[in-house]
Amino acid sequence: MHRHRPNTTVSLNFMPAFFHKHLAVTYGEAYYFDPGHRAAVERAEQRFLFDVLGRHGVGAQDPQPSPNLFIQPVDLVMRTQGAEWRFPKDGTVESWGTPWAGKTAAEISRINPREAAHHPVIESLIREYRELTRLYGDKADLFGIKSGVMNVHSPFTTAHQLCGEDLFCTMAVEPENAAIILWKVRDLYQAIFRTARAGHWSRFTRIQVGDCSAALISDALYRRVVLPVNRKVMTSFAEAGYHSCGPSTHLLNAFAQLPPLRSIELGPGTDLSLGASLLPGVNLCPLVDPTVVRNGTPQDVRRLVTGILDATATAPAVTLCAWSFDRDTPLDNVDVLYETVERNARATG
Repeated sequence: MHRHRPNTTVSLNFMPAFFHKHLAVTYGEAYYFDPGHRAAVERAEQRFLFDVLGRHGVGAQDPQPSPNLFIQPVDLVMRTQGAEWRFPKDGTVESWGTPWAGKTAAEISRINPREAAHHPVIESLIREYRELTRLYGDKADLFGIKSGVMNVHSPFTTAHQLCGEDLFCTMAVEPENAAIILWKVRDLYQAIFRTARAGHWSRFTRIQVGDCSAALISDALYRRVVLPVNRKVMTSFAEAGYHSCGPSTHLLNAFAQLPPLRSIELGPGTDLSLGASLLPGVNLCPLVDPTVVRNGTPQDVRRLVTGILDATATAPAVTLCAWSFDRDTPLDNVDVLYETVERNARATG
């Protein structure tokens, strides 16, 4: 019988549509470019979570707004390359279009990262940071840069967003051209973060790489095109984390070839026992299947969570990533998730 360690934690994230449904708060463009509006939304979210899940340490009775403005850097890259931004009232910013679709690797290689770094959207975010500094002083932050973490999507996943499905054909038939595209993405991220840092913040020591498209390709293609780039990008940091939100069992051996990881987030459908075996010493962060929490019974949720804890029992630490819970997720099932984790900790502590 596996014994679970008592330091299993839960990272909870509801989609904005959940709060829009329960609180009638709106997001839109003001959520990013109006600090007062964003602060009001964040306070409402945290107070609501405290009222319904506070017994599990969730939310805050007297919530304070975050001084950190975060937009996914992949959306910044997309916008600087010509994608359209849309701001739904019940969601986060959305990037539309595939601005590199139809471009050759040679054309992409000529893109100037410096121009992207000085795109009007980057300049507007820097102005917003200055406003946050006026409001919050030294606590003001942009993308969490002051913590020393570079939180980005991988060059491959970002290139997939920019190029569309054609990227897969390029990777299979012209891997050398695919590498050119991936390295250009890396250059864009470097230029954007260098500009955002403005040369006066501490250097980056950690990187968190989101590879949301990784599970879409074979182990052979991942090793041939994606792994060399990921390895090169991640080895320049003292500490690295990785994220693959799809079913990734077929890639676990390749993930073990990444630079020493502190943590890895693995999607539903991944063999977590195999992951724990192939990645000894790595903190495991399994993503809880949000469809089970939304559509399942309390017994289904309890069975799901218990199975995850059993499968990850040999990991040094475990964080259940209870993310992307949508507008129709029953709070009773979220309560069961926390109770199952807490009961497990008491039984093995």
